[in-house]
Amino acid sequence: MRIGVDMASTAGQKSGLGFYVENVVRAIKIIPGDHEIITINRIKNNLNTPKRFLWDQVGLPLTAMTKKLDLLWVPAFSAPRFPKPVVMTAHDLFGRIHPEHFIGPAQRYWTTILPESMKRAEHLICISEYTKKEIQKHLSIADEKMTVVPQAAADSFRVIDDSSWIQKQLDVMNINTPFILSVGTLEPRKNFERLLEAFVYAERADTKLVLVGKKGWDYAGIFEKIRKYHLQNTVIYLDYVSQDQLIALYNACLAFVMPSIYEGFGLPALEAMQCGAPVAVAQNTSLPEVVGTAGILFDPFSVDSIRERLNLLLTDQEIRTKMQFASVQRAKKFSWANTATQTLDILKKTIS
Repeated sequence: MRIGVDMASTAGQKSGLGFYVENVVRAIKIIPGDHEIITINRIKNNLNTPKRFLWDQVGLPLTAMTKKLDLLWVPAFSAPRFPKPVVMTAHDLFGRIHPEHFIGPAQRYWTTILPESMKRAEHLICISEYTKKEIQKHLSIADEKMTVVPQAAADSFRVIDDSSWIQKQLDVMNINTPFILSVGTLEPRKNFERLLEAFVYAERADTKLVLVGKKGWDYAGIFEKIRKYHLQNTVIYLDYVSQDQLIALYNACLAFVMPSIYEGFGLPALEAMQCGAPVAVAQNTSLPEVVGTAGILFDPFSVDSIRERLNLLLTDQEIRTKMQFASVQRAKKFSWANTATQTLDILKKTIS
């Protein structure tokens, strides 16, 4: 069985999509059996929306046709009309549900291209129960056409006992005080503006807030909030960091906070838990599925709710210690080996 995989999401500076594809493909490749994974790696840089259209609908299918594939798996973005059969991984429907956040080609992608791709795919791999329910609700795709296969965090995300190594990474980033950490692309749905407002009034003493993530769309409001509340010396923005630096941040933070108003899965929360960080996340969409009872929840639309959870994490060492243990135990329920096995099973069943 020759299974082609579009690797475009792993090009350039990878986001959550790229790390998902990179890890699950690596794990599938080491599973023995009568299958061959053919990676399609023609894209070398991040694509804007128009160029992604062109790749998804023209470049990818033409390239796939030269590979003599039995099946094409599109683990991110939209699927072409040919060749068939095609399996897609469905991450979320944010732009379909909230088209007001997009204009031009990006809006067309979310409202037309992506939904049509999902409807014509032979099967959808959904990264969470929440994503599956959203697709059923908004696109009326049959239950038997979808299977939930959760993501996982790479094995490299783990509790690090070498404090000198952690400090070396922090020194490079010029971090030398206690901090709360939040990770995600800077865009409105990550809800960083409310997190900043909550942090202003939290019992933070000399604790800093570290934001990690490349700049996405409509990110200016985040930096306006930093200026408005005079947080230039309190908020540390790190843009895109190396994996070693991210692992050190997860290990060193007082707590990890994810205030997103919409997530298809929420991989940074799982990475943080696997590194032993106490986690607090929004109580909506997929995030409660990820953290289970190991994390604490808050209303992402309420600054007061976020602030209350921040105060708890900032002031109660005993709770943080209990949560650290709970985080590690919860993270053990997820693995790329399991994700890969379930994914490969779906791909093979689709071919047969």
